[in-house]
Amino acid sequence: MKNQSPENEEVTWEEDGIIYTEVIRQIYSGNNCVFSAGFVENAPAKVDTIYLKLVKDGEMPTIILLRPDEAAVIAWVMSGVLYSKLIMDKPS
Repeated sequence: MKNQSPENEEVTWEEDGIIYTEVIRQIYSGNNCVFSAGFVENAPAKVDTIYLKLVKDGEMPTIILLRPDEAAVIAWVMSGVLYSKLIMDKPS
């Protein structure tokens, strides 16, 4: 997957004292969404070092702060449900 962040430009911003640095972005134009993730500094819970940002239709984004193990669990359960969906949809 190619990171769709602006080329040669580090995307960093600060909000409520938390510093966000985008590492990867995926534009999903068929559904007018942007998914991105990266690192955070100065989060209230010092173990939260990763963020997941979801933006749809230009609305206020949803940003979730995560520990690395929580991010891994999300990736694992989502891959499991996608696999299950593909198996259920497979023609007999």
